[in-house]
Amino acid sequence: MKTVLELKDELERILVFIYEQAKPNYKIAIPVSGGLDSDVVARLCEKAVGKENLRLFTVVQEGLEEKYTQNAINLADDLGVHLAIIQLGTMNKTLIEIMHDAAPNEAFQPDSLLDPARANCSLRTAIISTYQDKGYLIPSNSNRTEIEMGFFLPFGDNLGHFKPIAHLYKSEVKILASLIGCRSEVIDQPPSAGFWEGETDLEDMAYWIYNKGPIPGGRIFTEEEDRKVAEIQSMLSQERIDRCLISIAEGKSDKEIAAITELTESIVHTVRLTKENAAKTKNRPLMVTLERK
Repeated sequence: MKTVLELKDELERILVFIYEQAKPNYKIAIPVSGGLDSDVVARLCEKAVGKENLRLFTVVQEGLEEKYTQNAINLADDLGVHLAIIQLGTMNKTLIEIMHDAAPNEAFQPDSLLDPARANCSLRTAIISTYQDKGYLIPSNSNRTEIEMGFFLPFGDNLGHFKPIAHLYKSEVKILASLIGCRSEVIDQPPSAGFWEGETDLEDMAYWIYNKGPIPGGRIFTEEEDRKVAEIQSMLSQERIDRCLISIAEGKSDKEIAAITELTESIVHTVRLTKENAAKTKNRPLMVTLERK
């Protein structure tokens, strides 16, 4: 994992990367969620191309805690950039209801937790597409932890013209956030997609680890399974997950990684399986075409 000194050097490399990607018109529109990743990306883009070239927007949907919208407002104030606050309300449930009626055999569930949450991302994609059509470049806010674990939607929060922090693990993004002046309340809050009140990434990741990959629609967990997930979550931290992923990439065994991370070998093994499954189901290349003859 990169040190503070290494990330200070990395900061300059990222700024050059953003500047080069933003040519020739430097117009960038950034979806900001009130979370750490988008806060970092917005501040990096402002440093790279200037506030006059930025547009910020945040989406307010049912179940989103007010603190995230306030974080986005504070970010815009810090940067001196207008923030478009887009109120979508319960459109996510309406979308799933329409899809259920149109394709009843596909198990779209308007009253479930997961389908409407994932529809939140789908609706945000529509907004991203609309900004892109106005000539703006869109940076993706995904970090390396999310990408390796498949903790994203390929046609949702992973979309973007360029990815400034995709090579950094979440723990490294947190260090970078301190270096570039992110507010302490954003740095210190538990990472979350903000889909419902009290949701955290570590809880979601515990379910993914238990499930050995992304959770399919219609998956119902029993009370006993919820208990096992809670046991997994109690052993997780962002740094442990990142250390585990780094060690897997370095070719270490489950036993070695367990000793390094203080996770059980079982959890290490399921993280490894989750990463492998994500590579098959989530990290597939997009826009694949036949070569011209």
